[in-house]
Amino acid sequence: MRTLVLLLKESDVQKILNFKDSYETVKEAFLLLYQKLATNTKRVRTSFHGSVLTYQSGGIEHYLGFKVFVKGTFFSMLFNDSGDPLLMAEADLITRIRTGAISVLASDYLAKRDYNTVGIIGLGKQGKFQVKAFYELKPGIKIKVFSKERLEEELKKIEEEGIKVEKAKDYKDVCNADVIVTITNSKDPFLKYEFLNRGTHINALGSNLPERVELYPEVIKNSSLIVVEDKDQAKEEAGDLIMAEKMNMLDWNKVKTLAEVIAGVVKRNSEDDITVFKSMGIGLEDVAVLKLLYEKAKKYGLGSEIDIRGKWYLV
Repeated sequence: MRTLVLLLKESDVQKILNFKDSYETVKEAFLLLYQKLATNTKRVRTSFHGSVLTYQSGGIEHYLGFKVFVKGTFFSMLFNDSGDPLLMAEADLITRIRTGAISVLASDYLAKRDYNTVGIIGLGKQGKFQVKAFYELKPGIKIKVFSKERLEEELKKIEEEGIKVEKAKDYKDVCNADVIVTITNSKDPFLKYEFLNRGTHINALGSNLPERVELYPEVIKNSSLIVVEDKDQAKEEAGDLIMAEKMNMLDWNKVKTLAEVIAGVVKRNSEDDITVFKSMGIGLEDVAVLKLLYEKAKKYGLGSEIDIRGKWYLV
């Protein structure tokens, strides 16, 4: 029996993908990863003529898939475990929504109980989705934002969507929050240990390249718990941790996986602890959301079906 491949464009994704479903899907994916019922493959980059093609993949339940991106173009594909192609999707919006969802998820498990303030540094295309994720998933939370570039312009766009946020005047000002999110393209650290209050949780999301750093090494040194999605990938890509290690300010024994956190094996010990979630974005997250998208699109009859197989056959 021929299997038609479902094609989802960004407009289709926008209709059916939301932060709440992404949150629950990613949470379940990391629990399955802990139980060895899901897998992640380290990211692979191919550089040529000034462009970089990035590939990341994973598997969950009876699905395998991947995402590729190059110069802002994002594309994903999902297969069943028999090798049948099921879904092709434009994946820029998928990436923004799942990144927002995982930031809230990590905060719910690693921040202080009943945290009610979040400070977000960076208002690029990903940063605005951090604002939206916390606004939608944590009703009533107070959000303070700061960006070195186009702060007033981006604030206006956020407020036009009915989201109320407070403007911070500098890095230090935005850090007076229970949770701090850094999501910038900075190559140089800007978040200092002296800015932080006791019990602060940090989601460092901006870098998945070893030469990019957002947190000063002192932040890493003084954190009681550092969490990553994939430890092997973090050793190659997490610039914040790589710099701290070079300066003898990182104990890798403090670095745990999000799967361990979701499974309840690892948790913060004290309300006064400083904790860090150093996210790089991994293939398993993308495949989990692709699975969700495929099942919802089939249910609601969205997308276009195309007749391709990817293998030689007689007609």
